Amino acid sequence: MGSPVVAIDETTPLEDVIRQLSDSDVMARRDAAYELVRRGREAKSAVLALTEALDDDDQQVWFQATQALSRIGSDAEAAIPALNEKLKTHSGQRLQRTAYALGQIGPAIIPEMIIDLEGDNRNGREGAARALGWLRADAAPALPQLIAVLNDDDPEVRTQAVVTLGLIGSQAEEPLGQTLHREEERIRLGALNALAVIGSTNSDVAEKIRRLATDGTVDQRTSALQAAVATRVDGDRVLELLVESLADEEEDVRTTAMTGLSVAGERVRLVIPRLISMLESDDHTSRQMAVETLGRIGSPASSAVPALLEIINDERLKPDVVQALSRMGGAAVPALLDAAVQELDDEAVTWALAGMGGVAGPPLIEVLSDNDPARRAIAAQAFAKMTPPPESAIERLREALNDESPAVRAAAAKALGRCGAVADSAKSELLEATKDSDAAVRSSAMLALIDVGAGIDEMLPLWREALQDSQVNVRRRVIEAIAQVGEPARVLSPELLKSLEDLDSSVRSQTAEAIGVIRPDVNEALPGLILLLNDTDPDVKSAAAQAIGAYGGEAVPAVQTLTSLVSDETTNVAIAAMSALGEIKQAASEAAPKVSEVLNDTDASRRVAAVACLSRIELDSNGLVTRLIAILEDEDWGVRKAAMVSLGEFGPSSVDAVPKLFELLDSRDDRADAGRALRRIDTASPDAMAVYLETLRTGPEASQIFALHYLGKLEASAAEVLPELEEGRKKAKSDRLKGAYDKAIAAITPPTSG
Repeated sequence: MGSPVVAIDETTPLEDVIRQLSDSDVMARRDAAYELVRRGREAKSAVLALTEALDDDDQQVWFQATQALSRIGSDAEAAIPALNEKLKTHSGQRLQRTAYALGQIGPAIIPEMIIDLEGDNRNGREGAARALGWLRADAAPALPQLIAVLNDDDPEVRTQAVVTLGLIGSQAEEPLGQTLHREEERIRLGALNALAVIGSTNSDVAEKIRRLATDGTVDQRTSALQAAVATRVDGDRVLELLVESLADEEEDVRTTAMTGLSVAGERVRLVIPRLISMLESDDHTSRQMAVETLGRIGSPASSAVPALLEIINDERLKPDVVQALSRMGGAAVPALLDAAVQELDDEAVTWALAGMGGVAGPPLIEVLSDNDPARRAIAAQAFAKMTPPPESAIERLREALNDESPAVRAAAAKALGRCGAVADSAKSELLEATKDSDAAVRSSAMLALIDVGAGIDEMLPLWREALQDSQVNVRRRVIEAIAQVGEPARVLSPELLKSLEDLDSSVRSQTAEAIGVIRPDVNEALPGLILLLNDTDPDVKSAAAQAIGAYGGEAVPAVQTLTSLVSDETTNVAIAAMSALGEIKQAASEAAPKVSEVLNDTDASRRVAAVACLSRIELDSNGLVTRLIAILEDEDWGVRKAAMVSLGEFGPSSVDAVPKLFELLDSRDDRADAGRALRRIDTASPDAMAVYLETLRTGPEASQIFALHYLGKLEASAAEVLPELEEGRKKAKSDRLKGAYDKAIAAITPPTSG
């Protein structure tokens, strides 16, 4: 028995706390360790006891003992040998905690850390590099050994050496510079990465870095560019190097150069002319890199706006040019407006203005009062594309609803809608705009009213009138607005159902979509929707099928017509029909034979829809599981995914699919979906034991954990594999895998009779 446990607090004598650290009761040891952590350097006489506690079986005691030693700091020098031994046997979090404790003890650790860096223990090398990092500049005596492990076979050791060299700082610069000529590429790369952290101030080292940025492997050029950007000498030469590297054949190098230029500050103005000249290159990649780089630089590159506008009609570059222009700041607005006026059929410049957001607000507000209606329209359209426009523009946009130009009025209405509820002061003007002589203005105002917060009672009279509007665009937009409101607009069902017969197919399609949202009485809506399933326009048929699906099991009268569409020549129609049948569920089971035929279609998207549909309408679940297992062999990932989702939904009934799902765990494309299906099935069959064992022996860790889980499900019937599991537990490297072994072994081991 241990000594009597005392209640520990800050008044407990230190010798009593130390004594309790070796108590047989784990809770007592934990309390003692916690208290020693709290006391920090005052607990320096506990170093010996804490060193012994590093061997404690309880993780919390071990952790707190390690933490206490780190808080004692340099007075814990006597613990260095014990901590160093643990460093060589620990991994993961334990290695990091131990390295931290060593690092907090201070420079006294350097001799042993040097030995570790030169040793053949992989954990010792990584841990030593980590521990030395906490010393920062004081770790300089270990520079030769740290540089040597830049060539270590283990990438984590190399990475940690780079980090520590960077933390040592300027003292490491010259030794690292001397390694840049070494033949071993890993040493050169590590040195470059460390120099990128340090930031070279030595002209000779900086010159070596720049030379490496134009020669050698992709990794070397990329790392050298990063190191060059960090140098604090010869800045103009670095800028020139970055511009030249934009033409590199490798994307990683080009991207690194672009990033370097984007963080170069005001000095980057020196190379803007070079970047502008690249916009005229015959090489598409060079032009694209110049555009992207100018965009990243932003407002300091505003002098490039005219040159960017010259190439804005290049379809391959247009998205990048628009984005670049949007980052040029308010100073670029006049040039963009002039360009937009000249290219009224092209919205690209307007999107660039909108992309500037609030920066473009003041100049655009001013332009709303311009004498040129084209310029006013562009400004209003830019506000209409912002998300949201600045509140400072609301008052001027309200005035613009009375502009002589319909284009300005329509765009102003859209922009006010984008402002949302903060523009509720504009409701009266927007209500008036719904009577505008221009259809675009009327429709834009109709939608904007909802966005600014107009109530349903205010909108109903307007909507009823607009549903009879002579202009297709107005009718279509009001139906869109009704759908946006949803079920509260159901009172308009009679008028809306009449729109299913509209002469314009886009209105019929929009109406069907709206019905699917607001869901009028099924007996009133279904006949018209079924008629639209035979419409001449595929979009109308597709929208009608989707609307029918929204009624679920109430839509049984539509099953026959929907079934006839599962093989429609238009893919979207066929998919929508199968989706609707799936929503009707097993009440649509009569469609199963026809849908099953689609499983052999050459179009993968149709096969995906068929799988999803069958999983919901098929009455013979056992037969369907058999077919789904066969579908797991499909060449298309999306089809296999749909089958796995369906098998997972069937849960334990899909147990026969488990062996095949285990096979798919080996596929990078299928692994995640197979895992999800296995978690939902969660039922093991003794017949599949060989599959579980094969996965356990050869699969990656995540797959091994699944195998252990399923073996555990077999309980005592898997007792014959216990020896193999116990042996595997000994070899398991991660705590997660060890835990999975423990659970499986516990589940399989027969209970002992008591």
